[in-house]
Amino acid sequence: MKIINYALIATGFLGCLGMKAGAQAQPTTLPENPAAQPQININGTGIVTLDGASKNTFGTKGFATNSAINLSDSALAASFSERLYREGIGSITFGAQSYDFTNSGIQTGLFVNQAFLDFQTKKFETYIGRTDAPTAMIVQIPTLRGDDLVDFTMLPNPFSDGTNLEESRYSNVGAIVFNQGLTYFENLHVQHLIDSVNSGTGTGLNSYGGIFQFETVPTLEPIATIVNYGIGYEHRSIPNSLGGSSDAIYGGGTINVKRGVTNRLDLRVFDAYTTNNNTNSIGTVNDTYRANANAIAVTLRYLNSPFGKPSYSVALTAGYKDFRNISGANESTLVLTAAKRLGEGFDAVAQVEYFHRAGALASLYGQSSSAIFQIGLSFSFGDVINENVGPRRTPMNILEHYLPK
Repeated sequence: MKIINYALIATGFLGCLGMKAGAQAQPTTLPENPAAQPQININGTGIVTLDGASKNTFGTKGFATNSAINLSDSALAASFSERLYREGIGSITFGAQSYDFTNSGIQTGLFVNQAFLDFQTKKFETYIGRTDAPTAMIVQIPTLRGDDLVDFTMLPNPFSDGTNLEESRYSNVGAIVFNQGLTYFENLHVQHLIDSVNSGTGTGLNSYGGIFQFETVPTLEPIATIVNYGIGYEHRSIPNSLGGSSDAIYGGGTINVKRGVTNRLDLRVFDAYTTNNNTNSIGTVNDTYRANANAIAVTLRYLNSPFGKPSYSVALTAGYKDFRNISGANESTLVLTAAKRLGEGFDAVAQVEYFHRAGALASLYGQSSSAIFQIGLSFSFGDVINENVGPRRTPMNILEHYLPK
């Protein structure tokens, strides 16, 4: 036994001598703990509708038809989360969704809408990457698809050419978020708004701002009078060749007109006011995103949930947008949206949209009024694997907007 011990000591001693005489040992990375498995959140939504229009109003640039099978806005996302050594949670999220090009099948119809890293503690959070633009959907308007009323329900991206409406909903963003009791939130952020119009900003930062928001606890939404509200400011660094920089003030909120777990009626309001850009004519879709305007959307939604399970919902949304520096240019909309629960996460859906455009907008779109009818099916699901942490910015929370962006 002693001989074996001496041999081991001698081997170690000779090894040290060899290390000194020869090349230095290779540096090693910090060892990972293979037993620490991340929590995995997976969420998906699928929606397909059969669409009919009174005129050629479907799609965006390159599409014109009065009927379509619409596959857009279906999405799949996954996040991976770990509890950190001292305090907090670290996570990474990936996601993609279909958009209008999916309907044609001639181009790649997937858009990367989530690809970001997040660090959060109880009172502080920071995230960076591609995710929901902080300016988008401060109030969630219950239309079938999130981009149905992009002109009325969020700040349109002044760098977008209008081909992909998702460019107003998502951006490359770096944000710091403070909270008080997970009820009041302050979001300070910088953004690269996607520059598909090739304004010259490339991939550089072209927007910054801040938001203050209040959110009631998600489980108390049916019985709270004030569900949420928020107000924000955004500065967009638009080149002088496109009218110069633009400033925006926007805000909105949700209140329960009739509170109740089984029957609920809520009112949602959003208003966005943009100023300081010098665009004074409309010749392209991008002009409508840059020109000074005031847009407002109001929704009254009824939700029937017997025994706490959603049964059906009906929402009526009205919107109006006026371009202040362009005489006679305005647009309005009226949308009726309905959904009937057929099973867990599976719904039959329908929507009727009416649009009216005046002045330069009617000339741009080639018509002063149009109507669209959609009927189809929607499915959503979510799953958690190895649940051991509770990150707030999960795909489900992003999808349902439980937390301020």
